[in-house]
Amino acid sequence: MKYAEVFSRLTYETAFLIFLKRDGTVRLMFGTRNLHTVELLYGFKGKELGGHDNRCSINNGNIAVFDLVVGEVRAFNIDRLVDVTFNGIINSKIELEDLMGKFMEFKSKYNNDNITSDIMSQI
Repeated sequence: MKYAEVFSRLTYETAFLIFLKRDGTVRLMFGTRNLHTVELLYGFKGKELGGHDNRCSINNGNIAVFDLVVGEVRAFNIDRLVDVTFNGIINSKIELEDLMGKFMEFKSKYNNDNITSDIMSQI
């Protein structure tokens, strides 16, 4: 996927993201850049996201997102993005909690060893 498309969609939508970290391990994340969605669980976090945005750009390929599971801003590199599933715009805390439950089920079904094997065979 292209940087601009992923960045733009994450500005409004939530997504399940699978990417390779710099050290080669697989990371699963439930994230968004939509501050309204983040605020449903964590209050206003624009300052935190803005701080990461200072280090992330199309030039270095990094995208800052709010990790809705850990409650903090994280970043990933578009070149190491393995898969993204967009889940649309979340309008309520109930919708967000339901989707988070689905993400946690997905994550618990697949540990890093299984995902790494599957992903590496696709690359």
